Amino acid sequence: MLESQTEQDLLRQSDSMEFWPTWKLYLPLIPYIVFESFRSIRLGSLSSLGFGSISAANPAIPLGGLVGESKAQILNNIKSESVLKFFFIPKDSKNPETILEKMNSLGLEFPIILKPDSGQRGQGVRKIKNSFELENYLKESNVDLLVQEYHPGPFEVGIFYYRFPNEEKGRIFSITRKVFPRVTGDGISALKTLIEDHPRFKLQKEKFRARFSGIWEEVLPKGKTISLSEAGNHCQGTLFLDGSEWITPELEESIDKISFTFPGFYFGRYDIRFSSLQNFLQGKDLHIVELNGVTSESTNLYDPRFSLKERYSILFSQWKILFKISRQSKGKRAGLFSILKALYNFYLGDRIISDLSS
Repeated sequence: MLESQTEQDLLRQSDSMEFWPTWKLYLPLIPYIVFESFRSIRLGSLSSLGFGSISAANPAIPLGGLVGESKAQILNNIKSESVLKFFFIPKDSKNPETILEKMNSLGLEFPIILKPDSGQRGQGVRKIKNSFELENYLKESNVDLLVQEYHPGPFEVGIFYYRFPNEEKGRIFSITRKVFPRVTGDGISALKTLIEDHPRFKLQKEKFRARFSGIWEEVLPKGKTISLSEAGNHCQGTLFLDGSEWITPELEESIDKISFTFPGFYFGRYDIRFSSLQNFLQGKDLHIVELNGVTSESTNLYDPRFSLKERYSILFSQWKILFKISRQSKGKRAGLFSILKALYNFYLGDRIISDLSS
């Protein structure tokens, strides 16, 4: 049973595991992943050798969502009105006027969300409030982008879903509640001090300084609250809490129905915003921001109330399910060359992404 603490108390805890580099987090899993990869080898097919076997878990997503997948392509494949309005911007076609015209045709108004079409861990996600900010963001990036309708929430969750290919019903593995960072003034301290003295927010101090440069040195009036970020990732200070108490039969049925509209999808995490908890628990008022594939994390593991053992239990469980799905799936296993090419293009290519995430 998780310890009962207020969200504000938990926000003041500095949980270093959230900010571990990926290699450090996954180091204990490597022997297990290697073992399961060899178990997944198909006789007479070297292309399925090793880690690439997991790509078969989502045959409708390139490499199963391992790396470099297009957010626009995935959202296009979800045939549900729950998907927030969006459109794709090719990297060589970034005319602000054309984008404004497209926004108008879809009924989109500022603010909007602008982000890389291929990205991870919230990198480059930014709330754009006007055409000036739009033009600046376009100048700072050289990658394909996604313009998306902004939903004010105030709630956002990550819903980790899976379905075995030989079964007719999927399941919600976990729900992660997201608590966005905010500070409240005391009438004495500058915004800079409030952030630097906070055990959690100080870790993102440089990003917040760039974002609030105009009021960084100003004293925040007593009782005035400022939202530091609306991006649902912990690299922007957002707190992840386990939300298993929010899993209901009605919600699970709604997520299952949405997932069935996307043939060839079996494993991943939805990022969803909503305005009413009551409606959400009934499987209503769901607004899909993203759907991530095989390298999704069950982000409830970052709940600071979990012990290290409990966190790795979650991580091992999700990978066990992933390998089981990949062995049942008839999808193509990715070869080593295609994986290395995707990794190179994503991590070592000439990608330039705005670092003024919001």
